[in-house]
Formats: sequence, structure tokens, C-alpha cells
Amino acid sequence: MRSKRSHNTAIRMISVLLALVFAFMPCLSFTYADDGAGSGDDTDVSIRDLEGKTIGVQTGSIFDKYIEESIPGAKVEYFSTFTDEVNALRAKKIDGLSTTETTLNQLMKQEGGITVAKEPLGEIGTCFLFPKNEKGKALVAQMDEFLTGLEKSGELARIHDAWNGEDESLKVLGADPDSLPATNGTLRFVTEGTFPPYDYFSDNKLVGYEVDLAVRFCEAYGYGIELIDMNFDALMPALQSGKCDFGASGIASTEERKEKVYFSVPDYHEKIQVAVLAESSSGEGFISSVVTSFNRTFVQENRYQLFLKGIVTTILITVCSVLLGTVIGFLVYLWCRRGGKIANRVTSFSVWLVQGMPVIVLLMILYYVILGSVSISGMWVSVIGFTLVFAASVYSMILSGVKAVDYGQTEASYALGFTDRETFFGIILPQAAQHFMPMYKAEIVSLIKATAVVGYIAVQDLTKMGDIVRSRTYEAFFPLIAVAVIYFIISAVLTAIVNRITVSVDPEKRSEAEILKGVKTVD
Repeated sequence: MRSKRSHNTAIRMISVLLALVFAFMPCLSFTYADDGAGSGDDTDVSIRDLEGKTIGVQTGSIFDKYIEESIPGAKVEYFSTFTDEVNALRAKKIDGLSTTETTLNQLMKQEGGITVAKEPLGEIGTCFLFPKNEKGKALVAQMDEFLTGLEKSGELARIHDAWNGEDESLKVLGADPDSLPATNGTLRFVTEGTFPPYDYFSDNKLVGYEVDLAVRFCEAYGYGIELIDMNFDALMPALQSGKCDFGASGIASTEERKEKVYFSVPDYHEKIQVAVLAESSSGEGFISSVVTSFNRTFVQENRYQLFLKGIVTTILITVCSVLLGTVIGFLVYLWCRRGGKIANRVTSFSVWLVQGMPVIVLLMILYYVILGSVSISGMWVSVIGFTLVFAASVYSMILSGVKAVDYGQTEASYALGFTDRETFFGIILPQAAQHFMPMYKAEIVSLIKATAVVGYIAVQDLTKMGDIVRSRTYEAFFPLIAVAVIYFIISAVLTAIVNRITVSVDPEKRSEAEILKGVKTVD
């Protein structure tokens, strides 16, 4: 029976993986342009050709306003990352995407097969952002002084050209972020590390034009620096709450944004352009695409190390949350089992509050509001948040499991002279476990998958690392397949461990000696 069940499970996993392969085949069959193609210098595409088309933008950016003003009838579709936009364009889910000229130049140099419309949608000045407090006010004045000095000396243009050029040897930070003297304290710099050439990962380190400027600024004014990577649409909350001291990610100032944070003078003036697929391109075979994708995803720049770090973070958050949540949920149940009305009402309200709130909202409230002024990493905030979620589930599971055991069992135990403690732990709980253990296993699997949202609070888990790799390769296939397979493996391992525990509490699966252990069978 067990071998048959394992066989069926293996078939299901293979079926899922095959479905994923076929789902992402359009991304692998994308045809790349010849060298020099798609540069946008001699493109025939006009923004008038995009009227009524679907254009992708990144959530939290201001490009949608320019599209609405410049392209009549265009439909705007929002994506979490620029990488998602590129993959959607390659799969022809959208007709074009809009971002800055510098970013599109980098994309076309690396990928080919993409060109830009002749006319720009507008122009923006990218800036550094600071919290609206006294410290932020002082820092923005220093940054303005720093950027103005670099611009007058011509150093600002040189730094930008270096990061936007093709010579990789010039793309190095002006100083080592880990060795700054920090005589005036350490500043926390936040950015989205999936936005080359501004902020991205190379050789598993956060680099880029704005990262370079941030490091040089801290060196010039005697600050240390802590580099923090998080999702783009979480940058503003991180700065507003004072969780970080300054940030940047190709962000332009607007009157609405100025009400929430301080902006520095622009570090660069950018054109806003729309990219589309190039018409002429040379094909690449399926096998060749697979080999290329694998190499770029895992081998180049030792990117497999990013996946390993993400796995460790995901497992650590999951295991800590499961263990702590189980203990807390069980203790809360014991407190309420013989507790009064107040204990039960407080617990019921707390469980209702935690379970009724989306996990991402709970994490952001913990990180930016409740623990906003506390120096605690996003990973441990994640552990706290998921511990609360899992504890609420454990409490509910035990409650329903105990109710499923006939109360006559309790009365019979008391009649035989068992104490309340002996009755609960020796008779009721083992029977209740048979009812709630299947739910317990399912909750663990749900928890593992739910951890994928921790990137919003600056945690580089498995999913976030997959996003970072995709931002460097613009590949959808192997990064996503790798992440999916790893989640399958983690879930299978933790489920197997819980299955072993289930066997130990199931009377039907224990030996007679184990069942009668401690029971006197002979007068």
C-alpha cells in the first residue's frame, strides 16, 4: 500500500513539473536578435503604433501617468518587478513596457530582440529619498551638497557612464561597504536589487549606479552603510516609517510623493521610453535555449549560491515558526481549556484577528508599525508573524480535535480514578491528534508557500533570490522551475517528519507493547 501511494505521489509530482515545463516553453522559444539589433537607433516603431495596446509598468512607478497622457486608448498592466514585465513581453502577454532609457539600454545590450519607440514619453530626474524627520532633513542637505559637487566636477557623469557602459571592469563600487569607518554612525540604505544598472546583484553582491553613489556618500561624510534589498513597492513604507535612513531605485519626485518623504536633487535625468519586441530576429533551438538558460541561471556569477542562501532562510523561517507556533498554540489552548470567559474571549478575538488578515498585511504592520522603531531584521519579524499565524491555526486545530473525542471518554477516565491531567494527556489528546494531524500537515505546507511574501520586508528568501536571478538573466524558465522544485522538496521533507510523528500517536500503527506500555496486565 505504501509503495503504491509513493508511486502515485511521484506521478503527480512529475505531472506538475511537466505542466510547468510546457507552461514556460514560450519563454524558452523566444528568438534573440543578432548582435546590434534592437538598439532602438533606427527603429520604425512609433508610440502611435501602440494606441489601444497593452503596456506594462512596474507597480509603484509613475510611468502609467505618462502612458495615459501620451498613448490614447492604451491599457496599463501592472507588474511587481521589471523582470516580470520583460518576461511578459517576451511571452507576448503585453505589447510593450515602459521604463527609463538607461534600463532599456541595459536590457537591449544583454538580451537583444527588443527595440524602443522613436518618441520618448517624457523625462524624469531620479533622486535619493529620505524620511520626513530631523535626521532625514539633515541627510538630504548633505546628499544635495554631495551630488552637486560631483556634478560640477564631472565625476557624476563619469560614474553613470561607467555603470551604463559595456566595460565590466569599471563597474565597481567606489569603496567597500563593509569597511567604511562609520565615525558618525551607520545608515541603512534601501533599494530594489532587480533594477540594473541602478541597483542589482552581481557576483552575489548588491551593486549599481545608485548603490555606488550611496556608498561614496557615506564614505565622504563618515557614515557606515547597511545595504538592504526589498520589493519596489515596499521602499516608500520603509522610508516613511523610519525603518531605513535613505533609499533609491530610479525613483522620480512628484508633488504627492514630496508630502511623504524628502527628495534629493536629481542624480540623473532620464527619458521615459516604451520597449516592444523587435520584428526581425534569429531563432534559437529548444535544446540550445535550455542549456543557455541553465548556465545563466546557476553557473554564471555562481548564482546557485543565491538559491542556497534563499533555501536556508526559507527553512529557518518555516522551522522556527512551526516549532514556536506549535508550542504557543498548545499553551494557549491549555490556558483556555479550564480558563474563564475572559481568557476564551481574548483568545477567540486574537485568533479571529490573525486569521482574518492577509499574511503580507500582518508582516508589514509588524515591520513598519508595531516594530517600526525597533532594530530587528525582517527575517525575525517574519518568524514572529508566521509564528502568530501558525499558533492561531494550532489552537483552532486542537480545539476541534478535542471536541471530536466523545466526552464519555473523559467521564470514564474520571470514574477510573485518573486525574484531569492524566485524562487529557494520556487519553483525550492522543485521540484528538488523529483528527487534527492531517490539518497540521496541510498547515505546514501552506506556511512554507506563504513565506514567499517576505521580500516585502527586506528578507531574501527562496522566492526573492529567484527574483534576483531572473533580474540578471531575464529568464523565466529555470529560476521559476528551480524555485518550484525546491519548495516541493522542502514540503515533502517536513511532511515526512510530521508523518513519523503521526505514526507514534496513532494506536492503529503502534505495536501492542507500545500501546500497553506502563499498563499492568497481570494481577
